[in-house]
Amino acid sequence: MFSKKPTINDEDAHSPEELVQTPEEGVDADQEVTIAATRIPSKPSIISEGFEFVGTINSEGTLNIAGVVKGKITAKSVLIDVEGQVEGELNADLLMVKGKVIGDIRCQDLNIGPRAFVDGTIAYQNIHIQRGGRVAGKFNKN
Repeated sequence: MFSKKPTINDEDAHSPEELVQTPEEGVDADQEVTIAATRIPSKPSIISEGFEFVGTINSEGTLNIAGVVKGKITAKSVLIDVEGQVEGELNADLLMVKGKVIGDIRCQDLNIGPRAFVDGTIAYQNIHIQRGGRVAGKFNKN
């Protein structure tokens, strides 16, 4: 259950100067080097219950809506909570609706919960509507 931390030998310890890498042979020290970095997933953006936002939202990550949004939303994934409402245009790869959406929707995957209401023009690739979910409007499968 408990284990002893491994000891660090002086031979394994490196000074900061030793960790700096010098350019490889044949590479000019002034030459620009390209480094690929892994994108760290961001925390979700949240519109809390009792909060109303009017305008445009652009997000490269996840947007959780428990309040009211009137306007245009573009995000990687959007979760509209039971108390959440969206009026306007919504573009997302993944859209999960537990609340209410009125307007135009464009998404890859659309999940409509049992207490959700969606009304508008809906363009989707995959759709899942749970029993009790209500949908009105025009459907366009991509």
